[in-house]
Amino acid sequence: MLRMKNKIIKEIILNAVTILNLAYNKQESIKYKIWMGELALKLYLIRHGESEHNVDRNLMAHTHDSQHPLTTKGRKQATKTGEFMQDKLTDKSVFYVSPYLRTMETAQPIYEQAPESTPFYESPLIREWELGNLYDFNNRTPEVKREFKAAGAFYFRYHHGESMADLYLRASLFYNSVIQPLEARQAYDQVVIVSHAAFIEMMKGFLLNWTIERMTDFKPVENGSVTLMGRVNGNFHAEKIFVPEV
Repeated sequence: MLRMKNKIIKEIILNAVTILNLAYNKQESIKYKIWMGELALKLYLIRHGESEHNVDRNLMAHTHDSQHPLTTKGRKQATKTGEFMQDKLTDKSVFYVSPYLRTMETAQPIYEQAPESTPFYESPLIREWELGNLYDFNNRTPEVKREFKAAGAFYFRYHHGESMADLYLRASLFYNSVIQPLEARQAYDQVVIVSHAAFIEMMKGFLLNWTIERMTDFKPVENGSVTLMGRVNGNFHAEKIFVPEV
């Protein structure tokens, strides 16, 4: 009995120290806001695990982007991400997943950690940035290079594909048509979004009011990583909270 009491006291002290450290080291940390219960709706932005075309991008020249499966490493990353998310998923969680093969495969081990009744939706709005039906990185003609230089990275539209500006609009449409109604209804506490690096960056760009220059300056979005977003005092904040080590 005494040993159990000591264990409980130790856990209370450790939790208190954790909160104080977060508050002292980074007052604006979104993790600290979570400890203090200040996020009404948490958005977990999760990138898919490593896929075959992440290893060999030349595969995109003959296999449509939606059909690339995870590698063995990617499946391990997805499993570790699921383990990380286990204690964060509740009966007030909802999943939105890109219909691409690699995101569906990533979502599976994460969704297995959620309560059985958790809603799961495929959303084409959060699919990958479309670079064309079949994109060959080794076949950029002088004309395409000239157009890219003239338009710039944000406005250049790929043949049979999208510009980064198009993707930004998709991110804003997803927020306005899906996330905002969820916020208004207050039916869920967590929204798990399993998507792609470019979409995640554009979602952050839209909600954090980034400049075009900042959005075209891509920061790493690691395979299987989890970025947490939420409103603090009315404004959105974002913080990467997990990167799987495989």
